[in-house]
Amino acid sequence: MLRASSLGPNDDRIAPLQPPLTRYNFMEYLFCWLLATAVVNADGIPSTMRWSDQTYGPDGPWHAVSVELGSNNQVIDLYPGDRWASTILIDTVCADNASAPCYADRAGLFNISDSTSAVTLNTPTDTSQMTWLSDQSSAGVNKWGATGYVKEGVLADTITLQNSHKIPNISMVSIYDAYQEYPNGKRYPVSVGILSLGGPWPTHVVDGNTFNLLCAWEHWNESSLHAIPSYSWGMHIGSVDLEIPGSLMLGGYDQSRVLGQVSTQQVDATNNFGSLEIYLKDIGIGVATGNSPFAFENKTGLFRWGNSTTSRAKTVVIDPTLPYLYLPQDTCDAMAADLPVTFNEGLGLYFWNTDDENYKKITSSPTYLSFTFENAATTENITIKVPFPLLKLTLQAPLVEHNTTYFPCYPSDSFILGRAFLQAAFIGTNWQEGIGAGYWFLAQAPGPAIGSSNLQSIETSNTSLKASANPWEETWDGSWVPLSSKSSNSGLSTGAKAGIGIGCAIGGLGLIGLIVWVIISRQKETTNPHSRAVGGYSIAPNPVEVADSLPVSELNTHHLSELQSDKGIQEVPGATAARHELL
Repeated sequence: MLRASSLGPNDDRIAPLQPPLTRYNFMEYLFCWLLATAVVNADGIPSTMRWSDQTYGPDGPWHAVSVELGSNNQVIDLYPGDRWASTILIDTVCADNASAPCYADRAGLFNISDSTSAVTLNTPTDTSQMTWLSDQSSAGVNKWGATGYVKEGVLADTITLQNSHKIPNISMVSIYDAYQEYPNGKRYPVSVGILSLGGPWPTHVVDGNTFNLLCAWEHWNESSLHAIPSYSWGMHIGSVDLEIPGSLMLGGYDQSRVLGQVSTQQVDATNNFGSLEIYLKDIGIGVATGNSPFAFENKTGLFRWGNSTTSRAKTVVIDPTLPYLYLPQDTCDAMAADLPVTFNEGLGLYFWNTDDENYKKITSSPTYLSFTFENAATTENITIKVPFPLLKLTLQAPLVEHNTTYFPCYPSDSFILGRAFLQAAFIGTNWQEGIGAGYWFLAQAPGPAIGSSNLQSIETSNTSLKASANPWEETWDGSWVPLSSKSSNSGLSTGAKAGIGIGCAIGGLGLIGLIVWVIISRQKETTNPHSRAVGGYSIAPNPVEVADSLPVSELNTHHLSELQSDKGIQEVPGATAARHELL
């Protein structure tokens, strides 16, 4: 796709959409420099973005923000967090599929002809004749999940935020038709567009046309009554299933969404791309409290790539516009080895085996995936914990016929952590003076028990953020159930469990056989108390009859007695003569 925010810095096709200094003429550069150095609206306050009441898939569900586009305020829901041009789905997206459900219609489709303030470039009158473009970036993914194909143009129009003030001439990419293609080769429609928050520079120059960027206009435009403290933003996208609301502040952040250590990195200045890159050192599995459903309490060394059997560090990109954890097959398989999941080759995703007894134990207890990064600002590492309750997401139509619970690791040659990761992480960016550089921040985000909001400004000079003192584990109280020793799993593999079961069965049969043998042996001894063995056979002695008048007697003169019974004792009729035992 011809979108600077989604294409690699070395792709020649994106030159018209990139804003290198060579594209600025002298007056444009001077204008940007004056904007960057002017001290205006120093006492501005952060602006809160409004989140939609609706949630979206088909691989979430995810929260989205709601804005109004065009002169007639068309309501559109968008996934936030991109750079440079926003991605807007046009109402022609569903035109060629009249018989199929239009999934994009729920979030809203933009009708360009109804807006008198819209500016379009590179767009023919008959958009059906536009060429299909592959949305391949250096990462090999697009803004909807898998490889995408689009018919697009250049668009600029007015965005109206919730406080009713308007931002004119915002840079956008207009999507007239689009689909995404998964490993099974099938084509699936797209459903939600993307909202850009800015970029390393304050404006976006496309084919000599200068368009505005959201946060830059909010900070520097003197005519705005809602100026923000700096060219910055802070966001935690939250979770729909766990009822963690989204938080997006322009010019600031909600301190209750920032827990523990905060990592600071410089934004990627390569070709003014502005990526949020960080050094990922390892991935692990752990348990915050209680017993473990695994055969271990903690496990590390899962970040594997390049046919390595041990963990190897690598630069990854944090991208809130993408849904999955885009990691090498070796890494996904290493994580899946301890989970009750099955890999679906058609979609390239792992399906949870929800009937497995360990599924509920893992996804409802204090278990988590840990992502350990190198903190560029200190000598310490920073670890972001993503609880497994956040990693049981849902695939919906059109990707599947019936809702399917899945684990969001997508085997890929790219190294990108998308919304699945950001459910548990806070990110923010401060582009400072807007001269092609800046800083971005990463921190642990809370669970459902967030606490009261605490709005903080990000000042232009800030290179770090102050975190909340709230303990992370406490924000999950009541939302997960620690396992007791009785409910925890041994963690043994299926084969090991089967072997143990067979062994127990064989042992049980042996014990039963031993008991039967003992009972039979005792019965024989009771029936023939004085038998003797001759040549391997048992021979009983012949009785000797004696005088009838003598009483019955035993050796040592002990009296005979019967076991107690509720029935009368019946004697066999016979002679009344007494008997004596042989001496």
